[in-house]
Amino acid sequence: MTTKVSVIVPVYNAEQTLAACLSNLVHQTLQEMELILVNDASTDSSMDILLDCERQFSDKVIVVNLDQNSGPGGARNAGLAYASGAYIGFVDSDDIADIHMYEKLYSLAVQGDYDMVDGAYYNGNTDTLILQTADHCTGILDETKRSELIAGGGYLWSRIFRKDLFDDLQFREHTVLEDMETLMLLFMRTKKLGTTKDVVYQYNASKASASKLSDPVRYQKAIMDAMHAVASSLIPMQQYPGIQTAVEYSLLHLYLCGVVNAIHPGNALKKSIKNYYISELRNIRFQTVQLSYDQNPYVKQKFSKDDLEILKKADASII
Repeated sequence: MTTKVSVIVPVYNAEQTLAACLSNLVHQTLQEMELILVNDASTDSSMDILLDCERQFSDKVIVVNLDQNSGPGGARNAGLAYASGAYIGFVDSDDIADIHMYEKLYSLAVQGDYDMVDGAYYNGNTDTLILQTADHCTGILDETKRSELIAGGGYLWSRIFRKDLFDDLQFREHTVLEDMETLMLLFMRTKKLGTTKDVVYQYNASKASASKLSDPVRYQKAIMDAMHAVASSLIPMQQYPGIQTAVEYSLLHLYLCGVVNAIHPGNALKKSIKNYYISELRNIRFQTVQLSYDQNPYVKQKFSKDDLEILKKADASII
C-alpha cells in the first residue's frame, strides 16, 4: 500500500486526552495513511495507551519511544525519520482531528497539485472557527503572498505538507516556539497552496500543553531562542528583501511577548533579572530589525497603540 499521508503525533504525559485524540485518527476515512505516535519519554501511562493502540491497529500505527524528553520539536524530528507518506500532517495529543480531515486535505492536495493545504479549525478556548490562510494567499505563491503568510503565522496541525518540503529541515529541540521559523521556511518552500473552509480540526490547548509554559524564565529563553532562529534562518535567504517587513514584524512580535513576560507583575522577577532580560531582548531586536516602526506596514496594521508604546519604552530603556 502506498502511503498517502503520514500523521505524526508527539506525546508527552497525555494520558487524559490521548484516547480521544487517537480514536479519531485510527478511524480516519482516508485508508492509505500511517500514524506515527512518538512517546517523548512520558512518565504517566501514555506509552501503555500507545502500545495498546499499535496492537489494535498494527496495519497503520507505528509507535516510536524516546528514552529522553526532547520536546515537541524532537518528537516531530523522530516521527519524520519514520514517515513514508507523500504528505505529512501533525496532530497535538490534546486535540482532535475530524475523521474526514486527511481525506479532505489529501484530495484537495492531489486535485490542485498543492504543496500545502490548510483547513479551518475550531478553537475550543475561544469558541471560534478560524481559517488561518486568507483566500488571497492561496494558489501560486509570490513575495506578497508569502509575506502575508509569514506575518499571519498559524499552526502545523491544521495543514498537510508535501513530504519533500522537509528535506534537510529540522525542528529545534528541548524548547517551545520550536515551529515558528520552521513554518516560515515551509511557506518559503511552498510553491502552491490550497485551503478548505471545512472545519477539520479541534484545538483544545489543555493546561498541560507545552505551549503554555508557567516558568517565566524558561519562556523568556524560548522567546530569545526563537528570535535568533527566525533571524538566522530567514535573513540570509536570497529572497529576504521581498519578505523583510513580514519577518521583522514577526521578530518584533516576539520582542513584545518577551518584554511583556519580563514586566508582568505575576512573574515576580527581581528588578535586576527583569532589566537583564529586556536588555538581552533589545540587543536581539536591534541586531535583527532594520526598519523603523513607521516603515513597516504590518507593524502599523497589527500592533495597537499600547503595544507600540511598550516597545518604544523598551527600546529606550525606560520600561
